[in-house]
Amino acid sequence: MTLKINDSGTWKEPTKVSVKDGGAWKEVLTASVKDDGSWKPFYQKKYTYTVSSNVNKLDLDTVLTSDQKLGDVDVVINSGVYVYSDSTSTPALLTGNGVAGVLTIINNGYIYGAGGAGGSGGAASANGSSGGSGGTALKLEKNITLDNNGSILGGGGGGGGGGGSTDDQSFSDRDYAGGGGGGGGQSFGSGGLRNAECSGSGCVRQSGNGGAGTLTSAGGGGIGAIAGGSRGTTTAGSGGSGGSVGNNGSSGQSGQSGDGLGSGGSGGSAGTAIDNNGFTRTGD
Repeated sequence: MTLKINDSGTWKEPTKVSVKDGGAWKEVLTASVKDDGSWKPFYQKKYTYTVSSNVNKLDLDTVLTSDQKLGDVDVVINSGVYVYSDSTSTPALLTGNGVAGVLTIINNGYIYGAGGAGGSGGAASANGSSGGSGGTALKLEKNITLDNNGSILGGGGGGGGGGGSTDDQSFSDRDYAGGGGGGGGQSFGSGGLRNAECSGSGCVRQSGNGGAGTLTSAGGGGIGAIAGGSRGTTTAGSGGSGGSVGNNGSSGQSGQSGDGLGSGGSGGSAGTAIDNNGFTRTGD
């Protein structure tokens, strides 16, 4: 049973209903009628909040007014729209706990947690650092209904940093090569820093920083340094690539040649898609 009013010949559901109480108009949140001895609801206040453009870190308690949160609320994320986070410490979408009625999230777009940072490259003979874990996409702070027609994914894990290497060349100086930085995970994970050590008989190739992740792609790992000369070279490991959303980052390479080889750092884990946080969700 629903309430409709005739507006210029067309029956429409009202967006707001008020009654006069003691000389003052007051908004009705819910209304029922007695039908064959039983009270049956025919009106429930509802507000629809539409997300029509990309938004970084959406907190429903912040964007909804106190009046809008009095009844039921539908949050509609339009097709092609991204709700994302660029910080692994903050979920892309927080439900808040202020909606008094039923909170329904209708996702026709993308909800992406933040990407993890790439690990740093190792110094000569030292291990590369591990990539960082991705962030959470959706965190519940109250019970919700979810209608997911799009994609909800945790941020991609960061790539591990490459291991460094050294080699004691005969009749020559010891050669040192630093590892490359790991790539950042998709959804704005930062790229890992290279280790700039490259010395000895000569620096054949400098190491490279890892690439940063963007909203739609993960960053690639930076190359490892190569040091040496005519009597031989030592090669450090390259950083691993960052993971796409919902996927772990790749491990960095270990040092490739020499008598002192550092191990590549492990790739970071993908973030959590939906953190129920002790609450329940119905639907998808």
